[in-house]
Amino acid sequence: MKSSPSSAWLLSVGLLVLGACKSDGDDKPAADPLADPWVDAIETGADEPAVIAEREPLPGGQDSASIAEARPPAAELAMPIVDEAEPTTANSPAPAAPRNSTAAAAVHEAPAIDEQPAEPAPEPASAPEPAAAPEPVVEPKSAPSAEPSPAPITSADFHGSWRYVGGKAQRDDVTAAIEATVKQLARAIQGIARKRLTQANPVDNVLDIVVSGDKITTTFESGFTVTCVIDGATVHTTGNEGEKLAVRVRSKNNKLVQIMQGKDGARTVVYALSADRKKLTVHHKITADRLPEPLTYRLSYARK
Repeated sequence: MKSSPSSAWLLSVGLLVLGACKSDGDDKPAADPLADPWVDAIETGADEPAVIAEREPLPGGQDSASIAEARPPAAELAMPIVDEAEPTTANSPAPAAPRNSTAAAAVHEAPAIDEQPAEPAPEPASAPEPAAAPEPVVEPKSAPSAEPSPAPITSADFHGSWRYVGGKAQRDDVTAAIEATVKQLARAIQGIARKRLTQANPVDNVLDIVVSGDKITTTFESGFTVTCVIDGATVHTTGNEGEKLAVRVRSKNNKLVQIMQGKDGARTVVYALSADRKKLTVHHKITADRLPEPLTYRLSYARK
C-alpha cells in the first residue's frame, strides 16, 4: 500500500523494521533543536547591504594638514630708521641738538614720514595664501540616513504563497544528500532506506504559509499541513497511518523554526527570508535513531 503524503514526514519506520531493537540503555534525552548550532548558522536577510560609516570632516571641510598650510606666516616687522650721528672724536664734545633748526626738525620728522610702510616682504613661496581653499570631497556622515535601513523581519513577512525556484541543481543536491546518508548504513538495508528517505523528502513545488496574528499554518504540496501558535504550546497530531507527531514553531533571530518530533526521529525546518522579503529558503534537517548522521539540505522559493 502506498504511503500517504502526510506519513512521508516520518523517517524512522523503515529504518526501525530493518535495524536491531534498541536496548533501554540506548535512550538519550533529545537535544533541543533551538539550541542546535546548525540553526544559528543559517543566515537571514543575506542580501542586505552593509552600511559603512563615513569619516567625519573637520570644521570648514578641511583636515588639519590643509588648515596648517593655509595659515600664513607672521609678517616681518620693518626695521626702524636710525639717525646717523656725525662721528665724534674722543677730544671733541658731542654736538648739541640744533634748536629751532629747520634741518633738525626735518631729521626728527623723517621717521614719522618714513612710517608709511615700505613694500612688505614677500611671503615665502612654500606657503602662499590660497585665494579660496577647495572643498575636500567627503561624503557627509549623515548621508547613510537618506536611505533608511530595512525594518526587521517579522513573522507576518512569511505570509504568502511560495513557488520552488531551486531547479534541477537543488533536486540533485537532495538526491546526493540522501545517497551520502544511505552509504553510512549497513548494505543489507541501504535499498529500503534509500526508498524511505526519498519518499520522506519530496521537493514540493508549492508551499503556502498563512500567518494570522500569532498563528501560522504551513501547507506543503505533498499534503502535510499543520497549524501552530508561534512561540506557543506544542501541537499534538496523528498522521493518516496512526503515527503521532508533536509540532511546535518558534521564532529565533528573524527566522521561523518548525520542529516535528516523532517516536524515533525528528525533522527541523528553518524558514529564512531575504531582506527584500521576496525569497524564502527552507532548510531541512532530519535526525533518526538509525541514522549515523543527520540528513540536511535546503530548497529555494520565490513569492508567487
